[in-house]
Amino acid sequence: MKKTKLVLLAFASLTTLASCGGNSNQGDPNTIQIYAWESGTGKEWLQKIVDDFNASQSEYKAVLETSTNSGTIIKTLDVGTSNPYDLYFTNLNNFQHYDSFEALDEVLSYKHEGESKTIGEKFYPGFLDAEKDPSDGSHHVLNYGNNVAGIVYNKDMVDDNSVPRTTNELADLVLELQDKNITPWLFYNEPGGLNGYWNYVSTAWAAQYDGLDYFNNNLMTLKDANGNSPSRAVMEKKDGRYEALKVMEEILTPTTTHAQCTNTNFTTVQTRYLKGDAALTINGSWLLNENKSSANVALMKTPVISSIVEKLENKKMSDETLSEIVKQIDEGAINSTLCSDKDFARIKEARNTIYNNAAEQYIFAPNYSNAIEGSKTFLKYLFKDSSILTYMNTLHLPFTAKLSDESLYDNSSDSSWAKSLFDIAENKGLMMQMSRSAVYRDQGVNPFCNVMTAQSFIARKPEDRKNADGVWNNLLAKVNEEWE
Repeated sequence: MKKTKLVLLAFASLTTLASCGGNSNQGDPNTIQIYAWESGTGKEWLQKIVDDFNASQSEYKAVLETSTNSGTIIKTLDVGTSNPYDLYFTNLNNFQHYDSFEALDEVLSYKHEGESKTIGEKFYPGFLDAEKDPSDGSHHVLNYGNNVAGIVYNKDMVDDNSVPRTTNELADLVLELQDKNITPWLFYNEPGGLNGYWNYVSTAWAAQYDGLDYFNNNLMTLKDANGNSPSRAVMEKKDGRYEALKVMEEILTPTTTHAQCTNTNFTTVQTRYLKGDAALTINGSWLLNENKSSANVALMKTPVISSIVEKLENKKMSDETLSEIVKQIDEGAINSTLCSDKDFARIKEARNTIYNNAAEQYIFAPNYSNAIEGSKTFLKYLFKDSSILTYMNTLHLPFTAKLSDESLYDNSSDSSWAKSLFDIAENKGLMMQMSRSAVYRDQGVNPFCNVMTAQSFIARKPEDRKNADGVWNNLLAKVNEEWE
């Protein structure tokens, strides 16, 4: 009885939201009610584009509402056709409402007058392929973020020439920092989920080890070698995820991490990091914008997982040789006398595998909205050169789509941080954790089954601490508990 009452109360609160929240123009086909997640990139850029859109024409009026809680935004989808919102910019922790999202291919095929490319042609490589509906190739979601994530280092504590190219070198750097009485790591604590952003790096290492083909077409689809999907065997396979955990076990200990790594307030932790409390953190493109900081930090290219040699033709390759090949790749080499062409290609793919969290910043429109045509018109305006330029000038970050005329953006005043992010955006190896299996998509599960990783290695109480095998066993236990 209590459970039924709670369900009714929850439904009543959502119904109240639908009837009272957001706007007084619900159902007006000419008013586009936009609900956006105010994350690290803020809302200023989107508000400017909304204002410009409204000033550019008289047929539609866009109204922007924001929230810093993506969960609050997503809950509005639960009321279905009573939902007052027409267009969303938000993270999605599951895709249970995906079938009600409008196809947006009309937007992608549109070309603005005076521009040389369609909107779809302006997108950075990889985004649209990752967003395709596997059943028919259509696009029911687009992305508005182009944020790369990884290991950030304080340039006053880590010399650019000492930036590690392999994970073994990263482990050496951690020890060197300790010897200098510099705290190596400071990151925030989010149990499960993103593990204080560590899943960005551990997932990249897993993809480096296994290769992007396996990562995209087996792990992220949960498809086995015989084409069976979803396959429990794939989820339980001791693959690159386990190798990533072994790296984390080596570099993350109670003595290599700041005491504030147990703090769940990311703002507090980021502020302390940017003030110099530690040399390394896990973060992304949004870091300086979110904290209004000009700290002397840089985002390193994700070090190549050293155990990748197990996947090479030369399985006895030393880490020194691996590092030298990575250095040659960074300098533009197309082959190396230190390895076979096949091994070079494998290492090059790994070196250029950098995590992009665009999969956490979705654009979609419920197909039951009365303002669906207005929403598509707004999205066409969003990907116009002038709007892309607004985003870039406001945040000094790359958008998901490029300018058709890239000379329009003046980067002369950009910081070295900003310039490096534009360079990384051109990287063909950017990877996204797109949820291609219903197990991930509908259940909100990630490849590590949402188990705690980073915090397990740094637990202050010995009885709470785990090694890589212990964390992996937790993953298997989670699969055993949840798999149906």
